[in-house]
Amino acid sequence: MNLVSVIIPCYKQAHFLGEAIESVQAQTHQQYEIIVIDDESPDNTAEVASRYSNIRYFRQRRQERSAARNRGLRESAGDFVVFLDADDRLLPHHFQTCLDAFRTHPEAGLVCGDYQWFGHETATHHHDCRPRPDHYGALLRSNFIGPPHTVMFRHDVLLRVGGFAPNLKSCEDQDLYLRVARHHPMYCHHTVIAEYRWHDQQTSRHWDVMLQSAMHMLQSHIDVVAGHAPYERAWEEGLERRQRMYGDPLMWAMVAAARQGNWSRTMNYLAVLLRYYPKGLWSLIRRKAGRLIHSASV
Repeated sequence: MNLVSVIIPCYKQAHFLGEAIESVQAQTHQQYEIIVIDDESPDNTAEVASRYSNIRYFRQRRQERSAARNRGLRESAGDFVVFLDADDRLLPHHFQTCLDAFRTHPEAGLVCGDYQWFGHETATHHHDCRPRPDHYGALLRSNFIGPPHTVMFRHDVLLRVGGFAPNLKSCEDQDLYLRVARHHPMYCHHTVIAEYRWHDQQTSRHWDVMLQSAMHMLQSHIDVVAGHAPYERAWEEGLERRQRMYGDPLMWAMVAAARQGNWSRTMNYLAVLLRYYPKGLWSLIRRKAGRLIHSASV
């Protein structure tokens, strides 16, 4: 039986942690270990973890999510690894579906499936994993995989590529997928195997952090794509896609902050947009100016 190591970093999410742990305990494949990395969380993460048997719990100095996941990877003993954030959940067939995929595709460095939102009635997403020209190129264009708990990795492959990049505050999962796909095949089985929680505090809705991290992440792959025309096109398309995805909502967050008189936040958002999405910012300014001119002329 294949041992699956489940690594759960936790910071200020003790109120969700029990659900994450119980979603692992409900798996149809029961050969697993659960490793909780308390990233110096100020809440009762330790107390929640202690309620459950067979939990390996480690507390460390605050180092952010990537470092916490890497600590869990170093402590893990499984042949396969799943990274589960404390606010998310796995569906009961996750492990078995992924292990079956590895048995039919033993060459894969990772296998992935799909997820469903919970916590928001209308939240949807579109899963499209067509290679174009291959999975590395597809991942340059967009993070079609989604959050990391939709993925099962080979433990040895994670060690070979170096785990998560600790310098990235976000988009670290996209970076890891790209580094795996550069050297190993991957396989998508399309099955919905995970639940992704929608809430105001999730990192993916901090648009300034997401925009900065996405640009840094793509820049770190520029040496790989340079001189390879299909990858250069995919990289450029991915740059524009991520600028729109994170930059457009950041612009409206900046407008909202200005209307609220929060000038510190407004200026911070403005600085990020000027550096990483100037085209979108100037487009917004032109639209606003056009409306002012039209209103004045009426």
